[in-house]
Amino acid sequence: MKTKNILFTIIAIILTSSCIEKSGYYNHGEKTIISLICDTTWATNVYETENGTGQTTYNFSKSGTYKRTDIITDKSEEEKKSEYKGNWSFGDPSFSTIYFGGNHFWEIKELTKSKFSFYSIHGDWTDPSVYKEYIELTPYNPPKY
Repeated sequence: MKTKNILFTIIAIILTSSCIEKSGYYNHGEKTIISLICDTTWATNVYETENGTGQTTYNFSKSGTYKRTDIITDKSEEEKKSEYKGNWSFGDPSFSTIYFGGNHFWEIKELTKSKFSFYSIHGDWTDPSVYKEYIELTPYNPPKY
């Protein structure tokens, strides 16, 4: 048990100290990935709630911050928003994993101008039984009332 805890601590230290925060120039492929993530406000599909509908948007900044906005629209079309701001970075040199801190990662599966799909992982990524949730985002299209 102690060995597992020590191993986990070492991996966590390496991972948090090795997230990709590059200084200098990015190559064309890296710039493309960054632009696809940061130049679009991404959104979940609209979902039903008890009193109306809901949707979550993600707005990523090239400076390594992001804002998640949860939007609940009641039946009278009044919107209530709650926002969360955090930091993000790439968790690997291939820019295929987004790291949010702690034990939260997005393993990117598809990234285009019209689709951002990934597995959201909460927990120890070295554990083969860790829960992965598949999520698809599309560009945000605000409702017109």
